[in-house]
Amino acid sequence: MTGSKGKNPPTTTPPEPVAVIDVGAYSTRLRIVQYTTDGEAEILEEALQPLPLGNDVFNSGYISAANVFSSEEIFRDFTKLMRDYGVVRYKAVATSAVREALNRDIFLDRIEQSSDIRLEILEGGGEARLLFLAVRQALGGRFGFNTGDSIIYTIGTGSSQISIVEDGRLISADTIRLGTLRLAEEVGQKLTPGNLREAVDPLIAATFMGIARMSKGVHPENLIAIGAPVRALASIARNRRQVRVATISRESFEKLFASLSRVNGLEIVSQYGLADIDAAGLLPCCHMLEQLFEISQTSRIIVPMINTRDALAEDFLREIVGDPDPFVPQIVSSAEHLGQRYGYDREHARKVADLALILFDHLGRIHSLPPRARVLLEVVALLHDIGMFISNRQHHKHSYYLLRNSELPGISEEEQNLISLVARYHRRATPRSSHLEFTSQTPEDRVTISKLAAILRVADALDRAHQSKIKNLHVSFDREKVVLSAMCNRDLTLAQWGLRMKADMFEQVFGRRVVLQNASPAGG
Repeated sequence: MTGSKGKNPPTTTPPEPVAVIDVGAYSTRLRIVQYTTDGEAEILEEALQPLPLGNDVFNSGYISAANVFSSEEIFRDFTKLMRDYGVVRYKAVATSAVREALNRDIFLDRIEQSSDIRLEILEGGGEARLLFLAVRQALGGRFGFNTGDSIIYTIGTGSSQISIVEDGRLISADTIRLGTLRLAEEVGQKLTPGNLREAVDPLIAATFMGIARMSKGVHPENLIAIGAPVRALASIARNRRQVRVATISRESFEKLFASLSRVNGLEIVSQYGLADIDAAGLLPCCHMLEQLFEISQTSRIIVPMINTRDALAEDFLREIVGDPDPFVPQIVSSAEHLGQRYGYDREHARKVADLALILFDHLGRIHSLPPRARVLLEVVALLHDIGMFISNRQHHKHSYYLLRNSELPGISEEEQNLISLVARYHRRATPRSSHLEFTSQTPEDRVTISKLAAILRVADALDRAHQSKIKNLHVSFDREKVVLSAMCNRDLTLAQWGLRMKADMFEQVFGRRVVLQNASPAGG
């Protein structure tokens, strides 16, 4: 496995081994790695334990007591291995099965209490972020990925994910509850070559109709597929020759699919030397890819030979050494795409975002928010008015609803809840004790929401007429007031009136009045 060597090598590397843990729907894996000074990673230990959490969750919604107990045992073993290797820092995540479990909080607590390992939920947006970065790293600019249109299809055992890339930017990602081993639970029967097409293809086709809607206007040059069953398929197609990136033509795929359909799972295991879990997912994977070929009309599949642990390890190294998050531009792109979906005023949204960022940058000593808050402010500034798609009346509340129920790659569920509340308070009433969606937040998050909403309200007021009048903005402050000096060749009366209407929250939160003055020569 390769670390962050190449285009963006890490500035430093940890001297001791680090570990990543991935809890999937049907297995749990631990990887312990040692990084060299140039970012290369040597795998010291790789442990896999079957753990059929998906059998529980996809049928009953809950992780069974028996599998909770098994998980505790596995994680205690992982803890011992990590201590034996001197691991101090680790990253442990759980995907589809735990993410969907109704008793997931109890499960996470039991794991931490029994093993001292803190397991986090890898939400759909976070998974899309990790895998996009890993794909970009693996392709290294090949196939025109950095500038062209692509579909990235991640095939998992419990869920799958569709990411749409336009001009090299990730613009949207949706997680779908459709996985290679989950299909049996979905159709309520054992999958065989004979019944797969009849029972499963309509389900897959209905799911993939959503992909066609997502990718409207995008004509992908690349169909990129990742996941264990896809890697197994690529290995068979290439006679087990190891490559970093494989390609499978549509013609080769169709021949291979037909060949695999004539043999059973045991024969696949013995003939191709696959693990049972990979062999079981091979035919459902082929059916999914067949549907994706039909939708995309591409002539080949590109298969980066990467997995979740590769992506986790790459990202964890960046986090450890403090390198900036390379995904931030993709977050902004996906926010702009979401805004377009809801018919937002692009010029106004961008202007408000730019003004909000100027305020954030110049008022750091006042707000004391972390750098991540700046990213969230830009996203919500771009999307604060999308509620107008539903109605202009109380559109701030509609914006809250739409943001709360949209999936933005790279934005966690907690962050999504936060920005939706900032949008809720970008106009009209400020937070009140009767607003349960606000009072249910942690004290720290309530403060962050209030600070970001206060800044956003000022930025929005400065472009009250949606005419982008203000071209330059200088910010200064003292203990009593914040002075905004704007370069503007038009009258600022409307913006000043807007500030009187909307700067009340800023004064409540920061204890300073906001004053707007025209800095243009001779007052304009």
